[in-house]
Amino acid sequence: MQNELFNEEIEDSAEENTKNYVNADLGGQSFFNLEFNNCDFTGAHLQNTEFESCRFIDCNITNPLINQTRFIDVSFSGCKLLGVGFFQANPFALDISFENCRLSNCNFTDLKIHNTIFRKCEIVECYFQNTDLNGACFDGSSFRETLFHESIIERSSFINSSGYDINPLNNRLKGAVFSTPDVLNLLNCFGIKIK
Repeated sequence: MQNELFNEEIEDSAEENTKNYVNADLGGQSFFNLEFNNCDFTGAHLQNTEFESCRFIDCNITNPLINQTRFIDVSFSGCKLLGVGFFQANPFALDISFENCRLSNCNFTDLKIHNTIFRKCEIVECYFQNTDLNGACFDGSSFRETLFHESIIERSSFINSSGYDINPLNNRLKGAVFSTPDVLNLLNCFGIKIK
């Protein structure tokens, strides 16, 4: 029944969508060129779903099931993303960007997400383990208890970002751009004091 309601809404309004999809089963469906505004996807079942050229604006995306979900040219703006296991999405169809979002307990482990934008985001307790972030943009973002481990962060930008704790001994940082004063966080792993 949830699937039928959703399909009807797609036909009626492809630009604005303000429904509540808490625990909705949207698995196996395809969505193209849609804008989701103020939607709640808490616990939504999105396995094997395809989102292409879609925009999520001011949405709540908490603990969705996204096994093999395809995100192609998908942007998140002003969204709250909590407990999203992006590592479970289809890694061959993953082209996402985030702006002014709050990402908490999201997992990007083992993904190759070159040039991904995380602009002006609050990134809390997220995981970037063995993640290829070559050319990613974290400009203006704030970090708290976020793990970068064995990741490729080359040519990435952290201009005006704060709170990151990246160990240059176990992450590749060549060509990455940082700004003061938070660039000094890169020295945390050495246990030195700066006065």
